[in-house]
Amino acid sequence: MADFQQGGPITTFHSILERKAEALIEEMTRFSETTGMTLILPCLYSELETPAMGVIVEKLKTARYLDQIVVGLDRASPVQYQHA
Repeated sequence: MADFQQGGPITTFHSILERKAEALIEEMTRFSETTGMTLILPCLYSELETPAMGVIVEKLKTARYLDQIVVGLDRASPVQYQHA
């Protein structure tokens, strides 16, 4: 069975930690050649300024298999949303 399941337009990874990163990246890169891929990244407003988010952004810059990244922002005021 594949490491991911797609029951519609959204794919969910089930056993992502059981694979070597290089193999998963190669598979997703091949898949992205025929199918657009979007990452939905849920986060809290408070997480945007953490050191971890900086690392995540730097890693995502190298993900050539992604067409777009959508940030799901939660617990943000209207002012924080505009800032984000």
